[in-house]
Amino acid sequence: MISQVMNNSALCAKVHAMLGKALSENDYDAVMNMKSVPDVARYLTENTAYSKVFRGVPVSSLHRGQLEEMLKEDLNSDTRRLMPYMNSGTKKFMELMVIEDSIARLKVCMRLLYIGNTEGAIEQLYKIAELKGKKRETIPEHISIDDFIGLLKNTPYYGALHVFIGKPDKQLPFYMEMALDTYWTRMVIRSAKKYLSASEAKSVLKIYGTEFDFENLAFLLRCKRTFDMSDEEIYASIIPQYYRLSEATVTNIVKSSSYKDALSIIRDETPYGKAFSDDDRFIEKRYKEYMCNLMAHAYGLNQYSVQSPIYYVHMRRTEINNIISIIEGIRYGLPSEKIKGYLVGCGKGGADK
Repeated sequence: MISQVMNNSALCAKVHAMLGKALSENDYDAVMNMKSVPDVARYLTENTAYSKVFRGVPVSSLHRGQLEEMLKEDLNSDTRRLMPYMNSGTKKFMELMVIEDSIARLKVCMRLLYIGNTEGAIEQLYKIAELKGKKRETIPEHISIDDFIGLLKNTPYYGALHVFIGKPDKQLPFYMEMALDTYWTRMVIRSAKKYLSASEAKSVLKIYGTEFDFENLAFLLRCKRTFDMSDEEIYASIIPQYYRLSEATVTNIVKSSSYKDALSIIRDETPYGKAFSDDDRFIEKRYKEYMCNLMAHAYGLNQYSVQSPIYYVHMRRTEINNIISIIEGIRYGLPSEKIKGYLVGCGKGGADK
């Protein structure tokens, strides 16, 4: 017990120190007024903790994709540096971050394959943690969805995807993504209950349960706006885990006759109505703000727990996404005030406590 308390204290202190290196409001203002990707990289190198990322790199030739990969790898390295400070349960749970990153890359890979960008898909495959050891020549130059699934045979993801082998369907990548989401959901719940204390598991599942609810609501809205799916197909595709959503509300949304009606039900019948109000173009941003605030609140209440590294990883991912959003805004010539509207900040907004 004493050693666990000491571990938690050391982990909390380490996370607190690393959080202190986050970009400041002045840093964001400066970066938003840069003119190019190399300018952004140069500022980050000379003025922020990201200097270690670009050390020895000729930033003048950096493009957006390279910068994003370098920032993500830096986060992975920082997460690994936190591992020695974690107790065994926290460490096992935080290993899920590797799976989460791999699933995100697998989704990108599937989308690239679907549009015929084999080179880009193969590039992504080599960045997935479970496939990094494969020799490049063992992967065909041109791969199909079936080839792609076959390459995952000795990874945790094959079980979720092998049922799609030999099934030509124009919406196949979509169904495969939903299968990966379902696998991820089950892994989070199983790992929280297996490796964390009862109080930590409850706190963590509040975070991820809210995330699952938002994912389902976003999917249901996409169904009403974009996809021509039967009710049975929708039920088969949603994440089979509700946190603060009732089955009755989900049924009402599924059976609603239009996007507008579905949105109205979400606003009136769910605890997440505020995130789905006003201009629906910014629903994703409001969802991210909501999650930032929820995690900041959980971190404030439980700093000496698994919430500490979870919050750190989320904060860093948010910061990296903000940097990428800024770069995209610069590429399209948007003024800084316009770019600022797309950024997400932890500790601001309105998550219901």
